[in-house]
Amino acid sequence: MDALVNALIAVGLLLILLMVIYLIDKVNTIEKETRKMMITLGEKPATTVPTVPTDPFMGLSGKKLWDAMTGRSAEGLDPDGRANLRNIYQVVLTKHMEALYQDGFKDAIRGLPGEPKNSRLITTAKGQVESWIPSAQANALYQCGFKAAETPQSEWGPIRASMDEAGLYLLGKTDLDTSSPLSDWLMPLSSSDSAMSSAESAPDTPISLPDATKSTPKLNRL
Repeated sequence: MDALVNALIAVGLLLILLMVIYLIDKVNTIEKETRKMMITLGEKPATTVPTVPTDPFMGLSGKKLWDAMTGRSAEGLDPDGRANLRNIYQVVLTKHMEALYQDGFKDAIRGLPGEPKNSRLITTAKGQVESWIPSAQANALYQCGFKAAETPQSEWGPIRASMDEAGLYLLGKTDLDTSSPLSDWLMPLSSSDSAMSSAESAPDTPISLPDATKSTPKLNRL
């Protein structure tokens, strides 16, 4: 009798052991399948869903931004995107030109000439972006500021002309508004200097004098 009970207990324990082994194997299988599914779901958005850029500058900066604004090809930038970016870029370029002029002006006051950099970090309401312009125009704008600080305002004419030339090139290359000279904003003349400049630029006109060869009519005597 005792032997039969022991045998039944042994069989029961064996069945329980087999069930535990089966459950452990089943759990491991389910865990592996779950991991595969999570990896597959994690890879799908990266490969099938394109990321939408939140950068207002379309991921462009420095010379790449300049190239895009001057009509050169930019990856992922269509004509509509270039037009929208140009509205923001006008602020960037304007601040860059102003900063170069102010740098030259301040360095002249300190008596410490510097070397202007054509790359600069510009802050706008849309965020920060690195701006790049050709070295020749960057140096021209810096020199305009440097010379303006050392030159009387009444003699700014050549400096203003140099500034307008640099501004016209930069604004024209990027297809921005060129109707107003850059010097009218960065180097405005006072009213007296403006009037003097207008008088100097006006054509010379001869002054009419009475003809001395004509005799003066005599009065009739009473």
